[in-house]
Amino acid sequence: MQNPSKQIRLLIRQIHQSFLEVLTSELAAFNITGPQLLVLRCLKREPQRMSDISKQLGLSNSTVSGIVDRLEENGYVRRVRDEKDRRVVLVNFGKKFEEICKEVPILQDNYFDGLLSGMTEEEVHTIIRSLQLLAGHLTEKLEEKKK
Repeated sequence: MQNPSKQIRLLIRQIHQSFLEVLTSELAAFNITGPQLLVLRCLKREPQRMSDISKQLGLSNSTVSGIVDRLEENGYVRRVRDEKDRRVVLVNFGKKFEEICKEVPILQDNYFDGLLSGMTEEEVHTIIRSLQLLAGHLTEKLEEKKK
């Protein structure tokens, strides 16, 4: 039997690669890149300041600004002034993004339902519990390193 940590590492890499391939192939037709999708996901259906998006993604304001520029050029987002404070510029979804959300399965909230459809409820719960355990353990390790 393989070393468990090596198996976990290989499985995570395989899942990550497969997910990226699906994501890239589905978004290529709409000229959306991975980083652009990350910005779109940050919006969570509500306008956000550029600085908030930068913090969420751990990217510089200039990097996020460049990504938003390209998204705006393609009609996926738009910049709007905050009604309460006209100095603040918010990023919001554009009409084109709303349209493609209906067409691209991976952008829909229920995307994973289709992936899990052949599994029993118990198998799904086992996956969830295992991922929660791994995520919790990794978070603990990160916190320990920060101390």
